[in-house]
Amino acid sequence: MLQFLKELPKVELHAHLNGSLGIGSLRDLAERLHGSASEEFSQLCQRFIRFDRDSDLDACFEKFAFVHELTSTAEGLRYATELAIRDFARDNVQYLELRTTPKANGNYSRREYLQHVLEAIGEARKIYPNILVKLLPSINRAEPVAVAEETVSLALEFAQSHPDLILGIDLSGNPGKGRFSDFAPILSLARDQGLKLVLHCAEIENPVEVKEMLNFGMSRCGHGTFLTPEDIAQLKSRNTAIECCLTSNIKSGTVPSLEEHHLKRLMEADAPKVICTDDSGVFDTTLTQEFLLAKETFGLTRDQCVALTLEAVQHSFASVEEKQVMAAKVKKYVDSWQ
Repeated sequence: MLQFLKELPKVELHAHLNGSLGIGSLRDLAERLHGSASEEFSQLCQRFIRFDRDSDLDACFEKFAFVHELTSTAEGLRYATELAIRDFARDNVQYLELRTTPKANGNYSRREYLQHVLEAIGEARKIYPNILVKLLPSINRAEPVAVAEETVSLALEFAQSHPDLILGIDLSGNPGKGRFSDFAPILSLARDQGLKLVLHCAEIENPVEVKEMLNFGMSRCGHGTFLTPEDIAQLKSRNTAIECCLTSNIKSGTVPSLEEHHLKRLMEADAPKVICTDDSGVFDTTLTQEFLLAKETFGLTRDQCVALTLEAVQHSFASVEEKQVMAAKVKKYVDSWQ
């Protein structure tokens, strides 16, 4: 089963750029920027992926400062984008929706940040032609609304010049910070202008905000860890997929065990769901490993893993033609195993 899942042409719909660099890629990035990766740097990498039993979401978000420093220059950001795509390509991911929050520092503005990432995606297509990459600019709910407004403005602008690359907006960041209602107007504007919305929703227990988000509507639901049966039914009625990130939820402490992961409830309810990594570097996983965990924990068959992959194809923001190509690749692969 491991070999089958490893070679399966997979679809990744929930992956954050700065969290998706594995240890090998972090070392490659350090060597590109600083000439070598020291033993001290290797130890930092190990701490980057180490989680204690009492780890929580706040501890997870603190880890990103390590990568943000490595991507604080144009060269670092561009190479990190290439390396993240390389890691997914090596895992036989055929389609990737990559998320990232535009940042500004002394080396680049938010506009330049997005330009660097978009150009790096274009260059990576030449190196890794078997993976199709899209970009979802992210709003960090811990930042001021004015920053979100700039992010949406830039996303709409670049969606005009790169209509095949920028397809939607992500709302993410520490769910314990900020209020969804403050961001609703700018998210509504983005949706009215044609962008899809992916919202980190029910990542923590906050029923009032969850109801607010569900009533507002979304193209896909990120995590959905604390969704009630009624919430799941509402998303199912709208054919809104829930992005399930097993290792992420366990290591960040939002789910007590794999056996209690809400993926089981979603399968029992026959609700739309997709398996994703979230931050494959931070959580030291791959999409193959996430499928394997689901198989081992919930007894998924090969056919169910294929069905989940095709479900991800349908819930992607790819064009109709791109979805047809992806589905055909999956079918061809499965047929080769008959």
